[in-house]
Amino acid sequence: MKFETRQRITPTINLAALIDVVFILVIFIVLGANFHRIQTLDVSIPEAESANEAEIESLVITIPVTGAIEVAGEKVELSELRQELQSKVSRYKTVLLVADRSVPVQRVVTILSDAQAVGFTSVSIATQEPQGATP
Repeated sequence: MKFETRQRITPTINLAALIDVVFILVIFIVLGANFHRIQTLDVSIPEAESANEAEIESLVITIPVTGAIEVAGEKVELSELRQELQSKVSRYKTVLLVADRSVPVQRVVTILSDAQAVGFTSVSIATQEPQGATP
């Protein structure tokens, strides 16, 4: 007597649907990450023992070691700085310079003289407390 045997079917997993879902998730993450770019300037503020609070309504000028200067968050070349300050003198009373500690003094002095030339009466330089100092 002959018994009928079934042919064995080897189980397989269809990965096409899983790959499609993972691919779409990767695309979603990559596109979402591109919209979350934040651009900042790397500025290391100098230290000082005495400090005063800056006025809230100061015009902030960020001076990195290299590259363009930022005036109120907008990049400005040094050659165009005086015109930019002239346009902001009616809106702000004082200027706060946030300069990197490695910036050449001549660059800071040029910016200070431009601020005074257009009519700013008070210019401050941002500093931080020395590391390890106790209040």
